[in-house]
Amino acid sequence: MNIKRFKLFACIGVLTLTTLGCGGNNNNVNDQKKIRVGGEGKIRVMPDQVILTISAGFTKPRMQDAVRETQGTVDSVIGILASFGNKDQDIKTSSISANKDYDYIGSKYTFVGYKAEQTIDFTLNDLRNFTALTAKLLETKISSISNIQFSHSKADSLFREADLIAYDDALKSAQKLAHRADVKLGKLLLLSNDFSSTLGNGSAGYSSGDRIETYNKGFGGQGFKVAPEVIEFKRNITTEFAID
Repeated sequence: MNIKRFKLFACIGVLTLTTLGCGGNNNNVNDQKKIRVGGEGKIRVMPDQVILTISAGFTKPRMQDAVRETQGTVDSVIGILASFGNKDQDIKTSSISANKDYDYIGSKYTFVGYKAEQTIDFTLNDLRNFTALTAKLLETKISSISNIQFSHSKADSLFREADLIAYDDALKSAQKLAHRADVKLGKLLLLSNDFSSTLGNGSAGYSSGDRIETYNKGFGGQGFKVAPEVIEFKRNITTEFAID
């Protein structure tokens, strides 16, 4: 019984291979003459927005005191940020966390109190206000300003435009190759977007790498300045055209 089943399977396998072989000789798409060409599209623009991560944290002997001071600082910061942007859209606040805090003293970790922390992500849509904003923030008792990331508010549209430029680049290359080879370029068979190619300086912009530690102390005076760099939006595509 097992032998019969094996023979039947073998016959089906031979039949399938034969059918595929005949199909291949009969105008198989894989045997069609074609040309594969890649294209690249780039758009370079200056950023028009910056995202900041603002942290507030305090260590106190009692947890409720640490939470109270952290919350008070966060409330002050939100009041400042609301005057520089849209409170509902531009301000994202994390939940407050509170844990025991230890410090390495005398070759061992020693309990020093309870630490409460909270972070705020803020999107500033007018870079001209960056110095004024940081000046206000430095007057509060925040712990730090970090993750200073520059981006563009129309990133999706710029990526779509880069796609079109990449296709035009691929089509132009295919037409030149066909002309050089003295063949006629046919219809488009394949169009593939390589989404791994995003921004030239990062996936959503670029970070300045700056981190300002304030150690819960309010500082007066001027805020700090930045010199934004150009952002490069880039797309790569792959195309295949038939050759008539």
